[in-house]
Amino acid sequence: MGITERIDAITRIDPRYRGTVLPAPRSVKIEITASCNYRCAFCVQSLRADNGEMDRAFYSRILREMRDAGVEELGVFYIGESFTCKWLPEAIAEAKAVGFPYVFLTTNGASATPERVKACMAAGLDSLKFSLNFTDDAQFAEIAQVSPKLYRRALENLKAARVVRDAGKFKCGLYASSIAFDGEQGEKMRRIVDEVRPHVDQRYWLPLYGMSGASKSAGWKPQPGNPGRLDAMRDPLPCWAVFTEGHITRDGKLAACCFGDGLDGGLLMADLNKVSFMGGWNSPAFQELRAAHLRKDVSGTACAECAAA
Repeated sequence: MGITERIDAITRIDPRYRGTVLPAPRSVKIEITASCNYRCAFCVQSLRADNGEMDRAFYSRILREMRDAGVEELGVFYIGESFTCKWLPEAIAEAKAVGFPYVFLTTNGASATPERVKACMAAGLDSLKFSLNFTDDAQFAEIAQVSPKLYRRALENLKAARVVRDAGKFKCGLYASSIAFDGEQGEKMRRIVDEVRPHVDQRYWLPLYGMSGASKSAGWKPQPGNPGRLDAMRDPLPCWAVFTEGHITRDGKLAACCFGDGLDGGLLMADLNKVSFMGGWNSPAFQELRAAHLRKDVSGTACAECAAA
């Protein structure tokens, strides 16, 4: 199964997940570090006061709880950039040892050096996706607010990952995603996509959405909610993120949204330092929010502004 099929399976909201009390999600993203080597102004990362790493004992505990509950796919990333975490390969190896069939990772690419990528693939990583959303180094420097040199470094790391994968005969899928901008921005983006296309197994477009950043700076109107990928867009309500995928912050909070880390208290569904994973997944707060989504009326909730974007 390719990455787009897996994405579509999560964003579709299977009938058994259209309720308020749910079975374990098929997929969970867990943030082993909240730090990032970019400083994109549009990202919730820029609002964080604490960019530390997840407690290793908590990681080990919650991994086992999730797998025992039936979670099948584990993303060892969330808001932060996981390649900045030294124990990323160990996190992947432990997830595979616990029994997760599919461990995946998305990266901005700048810290995904060949050496680090090889260590992760050797640890059992099943999928590595590079997120490419800038047209050139000048735009990159303006939005990511870091050295323009990192732009080309990320592209070269993507290409090197294919060499590492093939040379080591690792069974890790390589993918890329990009925002489908329109106009001149879109044409420039397509040139970047053409450059990386030979080095990945599959690539796909994402629509302009609330966290795309560049869409806001250019004055474009983002799609409401989290519509998924461009070729299989979902309605903003009910939002799949509230029903089919878990999101765990580096300090052990369970958040309702894949765009926010729970800095807004309305997005925090449970503290997994105090309750079990399934206890948090079906917490009263989560049940109430899901009920609002099923009614297609999220007014008064933390989802209201996003759904109406």
